[in-house]
Amino acid sequence: MIVDDDLRPGTEGQNAGLLSELKRRHKSLENIMQKHKLDAVLIVGNSAVGPPAYGSFRYYTGHKVYYHLQAIVARPGKPITICGSTVLYKLPFETRGFTDIRISADILGSVLSAFNEQPMKRIGASLDILPASWHIELKKMDIECVDITDDIFDHRNDRSEFEVCATRRCAQIADAGYEAVCGMIEPGVKMSDLHAGLDYMMKKAGADETFTLMSNGRFAFEDNRLPCIKPFTWPDDRTVAHGDNVAMEITARYLGYWTQLVRTVCVGEPNPDIEAAHKAQLETIGTTAPLLKPGMRLGDVLTHMWDFGKNLGYINKMPFGHIVGVDLDEGGRASLESDVVLKKNMTFVLHPTLVTPNNDFGIFWGESYLVSESGGECLTSCGNELLTL
Repeated sequence: MIVDDDLRPGTEGQNAGLLSELKRRHKSLENIMQKHKLDAVLIVGNSAVGPPAYGSFRYYTGHKVYYHLQAIVARPGKPITICGSTVLYKLPFETRGFTDIRISADILGSVLSAFNEQPMKRIGASLDILPASWHIELKKMDIECVDITDDIFDHRNDRSEFEVCATRRCAQIADAGYEAVCGMIEPGVKMSDLHAGLDYMMKKAGADETFTLMSNGRFAFEDNRLPCIKPFTWPDDRTVAHGDNVAMEITARYLGYWTQLVRTVCVGEPNPDIEAAHKAQLETIGTTAPLLKPGMRLGDVLTHMWDFGKNLGYINKMPFGHIVGVDLDEGGRASLESDVVLKKNMTFVLHPTLVTPNNDFGIFWGESYLVSESGGECLTSCGNELLTL
């Protein structure tokens, strides 16, 4: 049984756990091959995130793509990794148990050579990410491509004990980041310094990667000066003033898995409007989190949120949240029409957006929840107090 301490950054337990997990994932890939009677699977990766196919390369390698395209040619018992850089890829792949690692500037040429080594007629791939030029060359070789995007995504959504523990550890990193940035917020501090300090603390705590959105200004129902949160852009000389509110999406990735913590704080003095909005947010989250159970349709969960916020007198704006996993937005933005069925150990970021007719942006509040038989389990421990700093 994996426990949280087994996955501390840089430990033997962390490395052993990841190796064991990757073997489990490749076994699932072999099951997909058997199901569809495939000779091999071609997994293409690029630096983009979003729809289900985009995360498959990271899922099967435990490593991200920094630029251009990379690929895996998977056969039963023998995955081949093909990458364009010794510096960025060879060592990470070696430490993750890969032995057949081929470095080439011509990724497609190396893929075709691998297929020629053992002629095949039927392979699995994700057609919405497979480059058209690759597909054409495969057709020239009389190779049939079977789309297995949904099969892979189904396996990705069956979260293992390792993945749950990695997600819990990631939530602790987000907690540490929030604690650190709250210690920095005061009148006169630059927003760029808050970004930098938050990023530093989460990386120090072991984050593989971070993603932060922030804004500052005074929130009000009638004359809102708190703009929508946004990424840091350079140069950025905004400073925090007395009476401001600072809104934050604090997001970390650990061992490939994301969690998010969404908070707004008051600076210098309490804000009655934000207190009222905060109360409505907590009521909405409180009545929705228990619905995050296996078998629930995500669209039904979000519709409940929509109706509840409307009954409180607020206008609802999407997004209300998103599934997180290998991608920060796993499988596309959630909507009221979503047919995604929640599975045990999925992670859902619950952050309702409630506004009034006089403001475009509400306060941001929410966190990551683990889907369980008893409802959503909050993964962060920072509490729901509206802070005045």
